[in-house]
Amino acid sequence: MSASSQISEVDLMCPVCLDIFTDPVLLLCSHSICRACLKQFWSYRGFQECPVCRKRFTGCQTPANLALRNLCESFLQKRSSLQSSSEVFCDVHGEKLKLFCLDDKHPVCLVCRDSEKHLNHTFRPADEVAPLLKEELKTALKHLQEKLESFKEIKQTFDDAAQHIKAQTQQTMRCLQEEFERLHQFLRDEEMIRISALIEEKNQKSLMMKEKIEQIDREIESLSNNIGTLKKDLEAADMLFLQNFTLSKDRAQITQQNPVMPAGVLMNVTKHLGNLKFEVWQKMMEIVQQISHIVLEEFGPLFFSTLLQFIENTSIYRGVHGQLSDCEVPRSCGYKTSPK
Repeated sequence: MSASSQISEVDLMCPVCLDIFTDPVLLLCSHSICRACLKQFWSYRGFQECPVCRKRFTGCQTPANLALRNLCESFLQKRSSLQSSSEVFCDVHGEKLKLFCLDDKHPVCLVCRDSEKHLNHTFRPADEVAPLLKEELKTALKHLQEKLESFKEIKQTFDDAAQHIKAQTQQTMRCLQEEFERLHQFLRDEEMIRISALIEEKNQKSLMMKEKIEQIDREIESLSNNIGTLKKDLEAADMLFLQNFTLSKDRAQITQQNPVMPAGVLMNVTKHLGNLKFEVWQKMMEIVQQISHIVLEEFGPLFFSTLLQFIENTSIYRGVHGQLSDCEVPRSCGYKTSPK
C-alpha cells in the first residue's frame, strides 16, 4: 500500500482554514500552513508567528512544501474520482462495499467481513444503516445550527458593548472639557493629560472588543463552513456518505464555548472623573508651596480669595471619603450613565 493511501484527510488539513492544504509552505518550526492563510495571519498579528505553536520568527523564509502539496493534489484527485463513480470498492480486496461494520464505523466488503480484522464484529447492510446514521448526523447538525444562532446573538451584545464604549468615551471627554474650562491655563494642561489617558483606555478596550468580535466572526465562519460541509455530506450518495461518516461526525462535534464578556470591558469612568477636582487641587497646592513669601505678601489677598472660592465649589469631602461612582459624576457635566 502506498504512503499516500495511508494518509487521512485530517492529516492534509490546514490548521488555520481547516481545509485541504493549498500551496502549503514549511515554517522553521516544521509546521505547514497554506501560503494565503499564513500571509493573512501574519498581517493580522503584525509579526511573524506560527499559528500552531506560537513560535515567533524574524525575517522567516517560507519555502513551498512540495511533498505535502503533491500528497494533497493526489488525495484530491483520488477523492474526485471516487465521487464520480456510482459504485465504491474496497481498497484492500477490490470488492464492492455492501456492508457496514458497526464496531469500526466503516463500510466493508464481504471479504473484509470474514477477515481476522473484523472477527466477532457486527455488520449491517449499507442501505439499511445509512438512513439511521444520517438521522444521527442531522441531530448533530441541528445542534450546530443552534450554536450558530447563539453565537450571532452573543455577537450582537459585543457590538452593542463596542458602541457603548464609544458613547461613554464621548460623554466622558465632554465632561472633562467642561470641568477644565472653568480653570486657568494650568488646568487646561491637566485636561489634556487626562483626555490622553481616557483615549488610551478607549483605544485599548476598543481594540480588545475588536479582537473579541473578530474571534467570534471566525467561530461563526467556522461553524458555517462545518454546517455547509455536513449538508453536502448528507446529500452525497449513501456509500460515499458512509465512507466519510467518521470525519463528518467529527466535524459535527461542538467544541466552541460561548464567548463571555470580559470583566472590566467598559470604560472606567470613575478612574477619570472620581476625585477630579480634589486631585487637581492637590497639584495646585504643590505649586502654591513653591511661591515665594514675597509674592504671597504682594498678591496674597487676591490669590487666597480666588483659591477659597475654588475650594467652595469642590467636593472636597467626597474626594477624601470615597471615589465617585458611575452615577455620582459632577452634575455640571450632564453625564448620563447606562441603566443597570
